[in-house]
Amino acid sequence: MTRTRRLSALIAVALAAAAAAVAATAPRAVAGDAATAGALGAARGTAAGATTTGATGGATGGAATGGAADPDDDAAAAEADLASDAVARGDVLVAAGSRWDVALAIAPRATHQLAAVVLGDVDVAAGRRAAGTSIFGDPDAAAPPPAWPLANRDDAVEAAAPLALGDAKRCDCATRLGDLATIGDADRVAALWATTRFAVTAAQRDLEVLDVRARYGDGIVVWLNGVEVARRRVAPAARPGEMAGMVRGPEWETFHVPVAPGLLRLGDNLVAVEVRPSGRSVAPRFDLELVGRRGAALTRGPVLQRVGLDHASILIETDLPTTATVEWGPTEALGHEVASPAGIARRHVIDLDGLPAAGVVHYRVLAAGATTPVRTFRTLPARGQVVRVAVYGDVRGGHETHAELVAAIRAEDPDLVLATGDLVLRGSDEGDWDRFFAVAGELLATIPFVAAPGNHDLGRTGDARRRFADIFALPALPADDRPAWAVWYGFDAGDVHVAVIDSNAYDEAAQRTWLDADLAAAEAAGARTILVMMHDGPYSRGSHGGNREAAETYVPIMARHHATLVLSGHDHLYQRGRQGGVDYLVTGGGGAPLYAISCGVKGKRRCKVDDGMRAVLKEHHYVMLNIYPDFVEACAKRADGTALEPCVTYRK
Repeated sequence: MTRTRRLSALIAVALAAAAAAVAATAPRAVAGDAATAGALGAARGTAAGATTTGATGGATGGAATGGAADPDDDAAAAEADLASDAVARGDVLVAAGSRWDVALAIAPRATHQLAAVVLGDVDVAAGRRAAGTSIFGDPDAAAPPPAWPLANRDDAVEAAAPLALGDAKRCDCATRLGDLATIGDADRVAALWATTRFAVTAAQRDLEVLDVRARYGDGIVVWLNGVEVARRRVAPAARPGEMAGMVRGPEWETFHVPVAPGLLRLGDNLVAVEVRPSGRSVAPRFDLELVGRRGAALTRGPVLQRVGLDHASILIETDLPTTATVEWGPTEALGHEVASPAGIARRHVIDLDGLPAAGVVHYRVLAAGATTPVRTFRTLPARGQVVRVAVYGDVRGGHETHAELVAAIRAEDPDLVLATGDLVLRGSDEGDWDRFFAVAGELLATIPFVAAPGNHDLGRTGDARRRFADIFALPALPADDRPAWAVWYGFDAGDVHVAVIDSNAYDEAAQRTWLDADLAAAEAAGARTILVMMHDGPYSRGSHGGNREAAETYVPIMARHHATLVLSGHDHLYQRGRQGGVDYLVTGGGGAPLYAISCGVKGKRRCKVDDGMRAVLKEHHYVMLNIYPDFVEACAKRADGTALEPCVTYRK
């Protein structure tokens, strides 16, 4: 091999290694990504460390990325604001929008660093130097301040949060990072270090929980008086300048920190924060609020799950481990009490049995030293009774529209709500989930809710490590070859059978085998109506189009067992039709930005696939299914109750 060829080979290897380093910092989960910090010790006899949930809030703008805007991103649909819109429960120690001492680490963008990496590796191979050049730039330039996290750099500048990169025309922030340091076109902000002080008075000595509420991009570590209390998407062993492990969305996230002895000091206290961007961003964004509370609190729920003719389950989560109890009865007098089998825990699923068949149940939850209001729900109808089902999907970041649809659905007072998936934009963001639960809270507490997992529900691009079953209390999942992350199951509402399949797992043979057996069993049991629900369905004229694998391998199973209706989302529009021996509805208008109709309508090309479309509309909506003994009536409606089209009738 000639010297030139050897040099070319070295350059190719170096380029591949550098590209791999950049890819390794692209959006993904990182080892050591911790939502808890074990250094705090125990508080109130509970487990050590912080727990984490999300919290409501709007988008923080100015998060510039390294490439073009993602057309599948909902950031533009969320409202921007400069402070948390959640009501703080307790003493605000550091308010959102406070002033911080801020220092920045400037490094070359990874794309601009590739040449230096390649030349450095060539020099190493030639023996001219001992070590190559890091794709992250000079590690000394991105190293934390010398006394960190007890003090910031001497040249730190005082600035008001929120902080973001922004540009000359727009920045949904109080301070542009470019006003604090010179950031060239070839530069990125590798890290942001911020410190601020707050006082604790004698009257606040009894604080038991701290809510560290942050809106940030994309990785964060928080210290309180030198003790780490929160970490997300920055590995403990992360090198200086290394990027955060995953891109993050716009919602606020809350870390619940037990106040261990010595964590807070009477008088002066210091909060220190490090924020890093991911490989898809060129700068971090940041705001933070610190609230102190006395006693544990309910953070999610109650959520009504696994409802049947005479049974139901109540799901709740708390910020700190605690006991939980549900009191219930056929009247507001209640009279029955069921303790959570979890004992002292953060997540409780409490099963209620012996409920009034197809009747009204009153209940309340006692947990975390508090009692919820008494709420009511109905158990599912018996065989032969009319069943009313509301269907919607694809919420993602469209919170305002979602709230309007939730109000309309609650006014319909259905027996059951089915959701076709993509309830959030990024299933890997706890803030996204808590925003969803906050908007849909009363619906979830009073109407049985069943969802199919969408691709966004597993993470920004589908993270198989995310567990949909960790978010909801699902019916018993089949004991087959199902991967731990996949979800498919069936249940009955009287003689109406619902099969939920996981479109993220279409290639799993076990799911197809299960669906065939489940629908056969429903037919044998005399089901008058069979609904099959998934996220990414077989037919659609939106930008995604129908899923070929669903059409070729799943539709024949559904047709063979005479499924009444196939329900899906994924494309953000309304569509109905009949193809492959099944009637289908695409209902993806739950709040996410609407998709254009791609083909088969005036001004568009001819569709390449015959999907049997009979109606398609680009509107936010929900669908009411009125399931009578002999037929199903489907009525698509806008949030104001007006009809998208006349109701449609389906017969088995």
